[in-house]
Amino acid sequence: MRFAIAGEGLTDFAILKNLLIGFTNEKNLPVRRLLPELNEPFGWSNLFDQLSKDRFRGSFELNDYIIVQIDSGTCEDWKEGLKHIGDDESLVEGFVNQIIQVLIKRIGEEFYTKNKQKIIFAVAVHDIECWVLPFISEKASDQSKMVNCFRSAENIANKKGFSLNQKNYREGKYYDDLSKGMTKQKDLLKLYKLNPSLRIFVDKLIQVFPDKP
Repeated sequence: MRFAIAGEGLTDFAILKNLLIGFTNEKNLPVRRLLPELNEPFGWSNLFDQLSKDRFRGSFELNDYIIVQIDSGTCEDWKEGLKHIGDDESLVEGFVNQIIQVLIKRIGEEFYTKNKQKIIFAVAVHDIECWVLPFISEKASDQSKMVNCFRSAENIANKKGFSLNQKNYREGKYYDDLSKGMTKQKDLLKLYKLNPSLRIFVDKLIQVFPDKP
């Protein structure tokens, strides 16, 4: 299986690559970074712009599955009528479905319909750092956290001797180490349910690849 990730930044790619390695239990799993490229702007604006372009559409011929990733933390800036849901777990599933519809609109309904078997959406509520917390913290309050996750991850990183400051964040530095716990399939399948939006994503992977876990 060949995966490509169209996401907001290098941090997201590092986390999702380790997650996919853990889920499939294949250390040499082919995972390509499709968006953003190294010198390309990162963030939701670039992702939205590129989802309807030839580069994204052409990638379906070269890859078996495309992961489309976005964090919901900036959703109110998208001008799509979305509002933050805070830490209300009961709203997560519906909120994620709303965001998926926004992404499908950006991809194009017709193209999506033709290729939906190859597309897997990874919507992190509210930040993808929330997905890492179950693997780097033993505190139950961290493991199910949905807000202020970056701050919690930074506090843990500081204790390990590094920082997720702006420069390191932009370059994706340390995020491979931060998410390394995801590469162990046993731990991933044990802990993923602790975060509501991570649970939705991994449950989708299980649905698509029932023979893998």
